[in-house]
Amino acid sequence: MSNAAVPVADRFSWCEVSLGSLAHNVATLRARLSGGQRRLGVVVKADAYGHGVDVVAPALLRAGVDWLIVNSAREARALRHLPGVADDVPVYACGPLLPFEAEDIVAGAARAVVVDVDVARALSAASTATGRTTPVHVKIETGTHRQGLRVTDAVAFARVVRSLPGLVLEGITTHFADIEDTTDHRFAERQLHTLHEARDAFVAAGVGAPMVHSANSAATLLDERTHGDLVRVGIAAYGLWPSKETHTAWLERRLNAHATLPPGPAHDAGAPTLRPALSWRARVAQIKDVDAGGYVGYGRTYRATHPIRIGIVPVGYHEGYDRRLSNLGHVVVDGVRCPVRGRVCMNMMMVDVTDVPRARAGSVATLLGHDGDEVISAEQLAGWMGTIHYEVTSRIHPVVPRVAVD
Repeated sequence: MSNAAVPVADRFSWCEVSLGSLAHNVATLRARLSGGQRRLGVVVKADAYGHGVDVVAPALLRAGVDWLIVNSAREARALRHLPGVADDVPVYACGPLLPFEAEDIVAGAARAVVVDVDVARALSAASTATGRTTPVHVKIETGTHRQGLRVTDAVAFARVVRSLPGLVLEGITTHFADIEDTTDHRFAERQLHTLHEARDAFVAAGVGAPMVHSANSAATLLDERTHGDLVRVGIAAYGLWPSKETHTAWLERRLNAHATLPPGPAHDAGAPTLRPALSWRARVAQIKDVDAGGYVGYGRTYRATHPIRIGIVPVGYHEGYDRRLSNLGHVVVDGVRCPVRGRVCMNMMMVDVTDVPRARAGSVATLLGHDGDEVISAEQLAGWMGTIHYEVTSRIHPVVPRVAVD
């Protein structure tokens, strides 16, 4: 029997977000933090990695998250208007800003990463015009070469920030280039060393750096030296390990530590258990027979070698089910894996339900998640697509409703 949730009657496709899994993941990550003063921030950019920020953000706060982290000024302002996100919840915008976005940052009572004098001045003007103070964080270039300033430039920039009314320099930050895609973390260690050099340089220059932070999901799971004053957890909060390499590195470090520690329950514990929070389901719209020799879909890329039954699922690449899954992916119907046949269309795909005798119009197809004893994981979808699981979840279109379960 399928354990797929019964859908709301007027929905062809929907995502289920497990609030219990989110709370479990937050507790698991909180337990990883070393020191009582460290803040747990969770990244909810890109519609909470595709999970639905309106569902996820309040749930994370109820679970005890300290900060919510977005990418843009627009996301910061929208987040502040969500029910359950109080005015005093710290909201941190980690992405690049343009000067005209300063008003949205201030209106959203958000913190911001700044690396540009014009943006800093715009934030200052917007803050003083409203009588507010905006905390800002200077990003340090440590080797990713994406966003940030070299240490000497960052110190000079910090002096400018401190001279501007309405701004307060709250911290310095960086982002790791290569901590989750490898088991060799020497480059990440050099990045962390550069960040600490920046902290020392800020102190020596008299500009201060009350907060220092760098840890993403992989760093939070693997190395307490990265935890600083704040960890910025992304994919792990949604129940997914950042990568196979991260999981392997955790096991390697655990084995090495185990060799030097006395036996006991605290040392025999396994890897942190993360629970995927997202499932994606759709209702089969039609069942039809295809004779032997019949073609399925655009380009006739699939031809039946024997009589088959096809289920039409009204989800396609517009909704976020990638075209690369054509003739490759699977869904689960009534606890049975059903392969995708033919090309994934813009708003539709075809799946082989020959082995599901009870399949009918209205049956539930699980595109992502558990159904009976079968599971389609984000990692598996990513493998079929030739990408990463971050893309799998974050590209599910917002047109697909997110429904809280648990």
